[in-house]
Amino acid sequence: DISDASLGGSNPPTAALQILVSDIDKHVIAFGTNPIGSSILDPLFIRFSDQGSLTDWTPTATNTAGGVRINSGSLIVGAVQTRQEILVFTDESLHSMRFVGGPFVFDFSTLSTDVSMVSPRAAINARGSVYFMDEGGFNVYNGSVQPLPCSVKDYVFSNLNVGQSYKVFAAENSAYSEVTWYYPIGTGDTEITNYVTYNYEENLWSVGTLDRGAWFDSGMGDSPIATGVDTDTAATYNYLYSHETGFDADGSAMTAYVESGDLELADGEVFTFIKRIIPDFNFSGSSGDASLDITLKGSDFPLESSSTLSTSTITNSSTQAFVRTRSRNSVVRIESTGSGYGWRLGDLRLDMRQDGKR
Repeated sequence: DISDASLGGSNPPTAALQILVSDIDKHVIAFGTNPIGSSILDPLFIRFSDQGSLTDWTPTATNTAGGVRINSGSLIVGAVQTRQEILVFTDESLHSMRFVGGPFVFDFSTLSTDVSMVSPRAAINARGSVYFMDEGGFNVYNGSVQPLPCSVKDYVFSNLNVGQSYKVFAAENSAYSEVTWYYPIGTGDTEITNYVTYNYEENLWSVGTLDRGAWFDSGMGDSPIATGVDTDTAATYNYLYSHETGFDADGSAMTAYVESGDLELADGEVFTFIKRIIPDFNFSGSSGDASLDITLKGSDFPLESSSTLSTSTITNSSTQAFVRTRSRNSVVRIESTGSGYGWRLGDLRLDMRQDGKR
């Protein structure tokens, strides 16, 4: 508590929505805090201590303590530190906070008036760019705000539990160039069960289910660590999970799969015939026993659920798999259920051609 008298504090904040230390200029900064002389929290007010001091918050002519009120929105949702500035998100705008020295100490400028964050932890600084989840989409800031085209946006936001959206948090897996948002779905008091991942090197999106509550990216070459909850019939256990380590789930076989969206040759009435699969996989671990299944599913109408058309088992020695499927839309699912090995997908090729119309 920085307001504790034992610290000898000079007018420190008594409450704040968020506190961080500016790495560049060594100021302690309180976002959404009470102004000097007031005990009431102002959700748009920012205060900063004297440079290099935790306890001196009283502005004078000889120090750099001070305060500024953001001029748009109704509250500060969160702040993210970058290499040269701090990004401040209100519920309807984004602002830049840059250290400029005396007499103003920090310079504030408005970057955008039509974006925000869905939660205080919905932004992450990844390799010099800040990726953040808004109330209706995804954006990136790298000098200017740009929307991220997202192929799974409707899926994510149609399932997001808006009433619990402040539980959303962003995480980076730098070893794989990925930014992930973990989020709750449904209605009521639900916890995080789902994720959406963006690979910023390959510009690819993926979705899945995973209950995580916090994430620490250990950096290139190290294993990320995350928290989660495991529930059985007797009790609920809190766990620390070591990600990207080994091939199994705590000694048990782990089902791993990727599934595509609908594949089609052309819009409208054209059907697709697939007769051959040329796999491209890299197995690791106990690769002598490694295998996976490639399942082709299909549907003939827009609102029809996909059904399984063929399944082919692929091993280390597989060169090709012959199939016969015909559908308007095709889906490829790749799945493994064994233990002791992992796999990576390369350039999977399908021998496919147009096969008439509906």
